[in-house]
Amino acid sequence: MNTYVVEGGIGKCTAFTALISKLTEKDKSPVQIYTPYIDCFASNPNVKLVLEQSLHITDPRILQSDNIFYSEPYKSNFQFGKEHIIESYCKLHGVEFDVNMKPKLYTSQHAEEVKAWKDKNNIDKYILVQFSGGQSPIAYTGQYNNHNPNRNYPPFLAQNIITLLKEEYPNFAIIDCTLPNEPTFLNTIKCDLHWSRIHELLKDSEGFISIDSCMNHFSASANKHGVVLWGSTRWIQFGYSHNTNLQFHMDLEWNESKYVDSDPRNIMIDPNKVVEEFKKLDKSKPVACATN
Repeated sequence: MNTYVVEGGIGKCTAFTALISKLTEKDKSPVQIYTPYIDCFASNPNVKLVLEQSLHITDPRILQSDNIFYSEPYKSNFQFGKEHIIESYCKLHGVEFDVNMKPKLYTSQHAEEVKAWKDKNNIDKYILVQFSGGQSPIAYTGQYNNHNPNRNYPPFLAQNIITLLKEEYPNFAIIDCTLPNEPTFLNTIKCDLHWSRIHELLKDSEGFISIDSCMNHFSASANKHGVVLWGSTRWIQFGYSHNTNLQFHMDLEWNESKYVDSDPRNIMIDPNKVVEEFKKLDKSKPVACATN
């Protein structure tokens, strides 16, 4: 049995789950995972054991592995800006990449808890939103800090989106899937569930609007369509083609010549455009990695 070290945030760990079945075929046995986000791999039938990284790498359960594999796409050819994160993981671990590969989280065991939360909040139909992110859900304390603020959608524009959504979908709840110390908006319900429950919540939603964060990757696993607002990262590297991907300088198709990661205008997308694209979502599009 091999152990795979998977680091990074929830989104990155979720993306890695797209490889699990192929790694199992390659290794001819279930795999073992060592990661800060064990819930990304929990209940996966192809994962024999998942260990949280507060344990030392010399834990006997890791040292009994046939091999310990570690890869970091951010220190590889991924930096050239042409590989999707899943494609990069595939190349680094010697498995064939396919654009139809998608993340897979197993959260159905939380369905009753999610239903109880919706009942408590009198929620029937709903849309999920996430306009900020970038902090650990394990250790957030005090003031909200984000190492990459150019990924966050400005709160004033976010409130405009919510107002437009409530006008268009008056009978739908708008559920804000951010942590307690992140910006709060009028006419939303702050979700206080663990992030793994948010994945389960997404399955029965009308759809979602989010920045480049965990919801983007959850959507591929939950087979749910939405609008993703992109700032200082490329959607061809982190996005999925079943979603509508938007950036201030581009309209629905990626244009590398218009991309400057340090430009603060990247994320300044017109709220009216966002809601119009949400209304037009093609929910028949199959999940696939973004390639254009």
